[in-house]
Amino acid sequence: MSTRTIRLDGRELAYTLARSSRRRTIGLKVGPDGLSVTLPRFAREGEADRAVREKAGWILDRLDKQARRQARPALQGVDGEAIGWLGGTLTLRVIAHAKARTAIHQGEGVLDVRVDERLDAALRAATVRRALSRWRRTAALALMAPKVTGYARALGAPRPVVRVREQASRWGSCSADGSIRMNARLIAFDEALIDYVCAHEACHLLEMNHSARFHALLDGLMTDHRARRKRLRDCEPPGVEF
Repeated sequence: MSTRTIRLDGRELAYTLARSSRRRTIGLKVGPDGLSVTLPRFAREGEADRAVREKAGWILDRLDKQARRQARPALQGVDGEAIGWLGGTLTLRVIAHAKARTAIHQGEGVLDVRVDERLDAALRAATVRRALSRWRRTAALALMAPKVTGYARALGAPRPVVRVREQASRWGSCSADGSIRMNARLIAFDEALIDYVCAHEACHLLEMNHSARFHALLDGLMTDHRARRKRLRDCEPPGVEF
């Protein structure tokens, strides 16, 4: 593995370069550590630069989003934090109680997490963080699964199996076996944007790529999907990062 530097849109960008004997095409990935490029075993290094320039817009957009995300405060699991919920926030209230079991109750503008009063501060915060991740996955599945199923029905597609995961980047994905995976982090966004991702993935049940037929299917479900996609790409979810 090595590091290369390239200039994109007036910005100096360093990226890591690796090779793989299993790759047949050039792979680009933007993550918390920046841009990484994987070349097929016998490809020239200059091909990495060319691929990066060709995808400059996508790369810079992803890097900027990653920087904004890393700048957001991370969830600590303490009283008073803002938890993203459908375009707004819920205020976290950590309440000590006499039971060992952790319980969550969502109220008007608040999210109460009751934890064992015998826990010390560090263990209490860790328990709250784990409970919030479980709550988010459960809430996301309850909200998104019926939406995906409804869009699939409107398309005449088979009923999909919908699962929810906490993913770093992809908002949703559809497998060839007809299962759809949704990102639990979407629950922080406005519901119109959640609807867009659900409709998008439902269309993949009939068309796995982003062909003209795919966009025709999506047009039939949601005439303003392009505007929603742009909003999703440009905005950051409210609340702390977790």
